[in-house]
Amino acid sequence: MTSIESKRVQYRKYLERAGVIDALSKALIKLYEEQNKPEDAIRFVRKFMCESCPDDAQYDLMKNDLDEAKTTIARLEQELERLRGQIKKSPEEYQELTMAGYKSLIDDEENVSSLLRKYLTPELLEEYMLVTTPSPVDAYLYDCAVSGFEHHDAPVGIYAADPECYDVFTKLFDPIIREYHGQEENDSDMLQKDVDWGNVDEIENLDAERKYILSTRIRLSRNIEGLPFFPKLTEKQLIEVEDKIRAATETMDGELIGTYLTMGDIDTETQQEMVKRNVLFARGEGYLQTAGCYRFWPTGRGVYHNPAETFMIWSNEEDHVRVISAAQCGDLGDVYQRLVTGIQELEKNLTFIRHPSYGNLTACPTNLGTTLRASVHIRLPLLSKDEERLKVMSEELSLTIHGTGGEHTSIEDGVMDISNKRRMGFTEFELVKSLQDGIVALINAEEELEIAGQEG
Repeated sequence: MTSIESKRVQYRKYLERAGVIDALSKALIKLYEEQNKPEDAIRFVRKFMCESCPDDAQYDLMKNDLDEAKTTIARLEQELERLRGQIKKSPEEYQELTMAGYKSLIDDEENVSSLLRKYLTPELLEEYMLVTTPSPVDAYLYDCAVSGFEHHDAPVGIYAADPECYDVFTKLFDPIIREYHGQEENDSDMLQKDVDWGNVDEIENLDAERKYILSTRIRLSRNIEGLPFFPKLTEKQLIEVEDKIRAATETMDGELIGTYLTMGDIDTETQQEMVKRNVLFARGEGYLQTAGCYRFWPTGRGVYHNPAETFMIWSNEEDHVRVISAAQCGDLGDVYQRLVTGIQELEKNLTFIRHPSYGNLTACPTNLGTTLRASVHIRLPLLSKDEERLKVMSEELSLTIHGTGGEHTSIEDGVMDISNKRRMGFTEFELVKSLQDGIVALINAEEELEIAGQEG
C-alpha cells in the first residue's frame, strides 16, 4: 500500500468514527427519496444534517453581514496603512528593529536552513545596518529582511524592496541568488543570458489525444522601470502601476483582446470563482504578508483576461506585472506562442527593469532571470506509484514535481504538477524546450509501463 493509499484509509476510518459518513449517507438518501428535488441540493443536505442550522433567509442575512464586515475590514486596513505611511522611522529605530530581528533569527536553534540566516553574518549586519538605497525610496536592510526575521522557517527569507537593493546590499543578495539558482560555480558577473524566445514552432502539442495532460500554463513576472517593489510601493504608486497596465492592454489584438477588471469592482463571490479558475489571485502566504505585499489591498490590484481565459495579466499580485498563458490541454506550443506575443505587445508600451547580471528583476530573488515558470497538470497513474523512479527522473530532467494543490502537496490519483526547476542561467526558449523534453520522457515512461502491464 502506497503512502497516499494509507492516508486515504486512515482518513476514511476517521470519518467513520466521527459519524460523518453515516450522517452524509442519511442526508443523501433523504435527497434521493425527495419527490420534488430542490434546486439547491447543498442547502437541502445542510438543513437535513443540522436542525439548528440557520434557514435560507438567516443564511443570506449572515452572508451579507459577513461581506459587509470584510469590506469594513479592508477599508480599516487601508486606513491603517496610510497612518503607518505617515510614521517615519528614525535610523535609530531601524537599527533597533534590525538588531532584534537578527537576534531572534540566530537564536532559533530549530529553524536553521534560511539563506538569510546563512549569509547575513554579524560583520555584514554591521556594515549594512544603516545603509539605504537612493531617495526617495530609502530602503533599509530591515525592509528587505523583515519577513525572514519573523518567519524563521522561510527557505530564503529576503525580498528586494526596490531594484537598487540588489546592488546596494550585493554582498548579501549575490550569494543567496547564486546558491538558490545553482550558480555558485559560475565565475561570470553575468548570470543570466539575454532574452531569447527561440523558434516557437519547435514547441509542440505534447498530448494531442488528451490522454495524459489536463492543462498547461506558462507565466512571467515583470516590474516597471522607475518604481519600487511591493515592500515600498505607496498607495499612489499601486494605482499608477494598474493604470499603466490597463493602458498597455488597450492595444492587444486577435485572441489577446480582452477586458481589464479592477479587483475592488468585483464582488466577493465572483472573485472566489475567478480564483478557483486561476483567472484571478488572492492574498497569499504569511511570508509575503509580513514583507508588505498586501498593503492597501485591494487597491491597484486587478486582472486583464481574454474571453477564453487563456491569456491573463495580473496587476500588483506580487510583482507589478504577471503575464499568464494557459490552456486546458497539452498544447505547449500554442500556450508558448500566446505568451511570447503577449509579452512583446506589452513591451511596446511598458519599460521593464532588467539587471546586467541577474536579468529580469523581481522582488523575490527566487524568480530572477527569465522569471519563467512553465507547468503542466498531468495524469501518470503507473509512474506515480514508483516514487523513487519519479524522483530520479525529475532530477535528471531538471523538473519540479508535486501535487496540484501547491508546492508541498502530495500527488493524488496519479495527477501531478510538473514544472521547470530552473529560472536563471538559461534562455526562455531553453527552459520551455527542456520542459517539453522532460514531459515527453515521462509520458514515454508511462506508456512503457502500460505496455508491460498489458503483456504481464
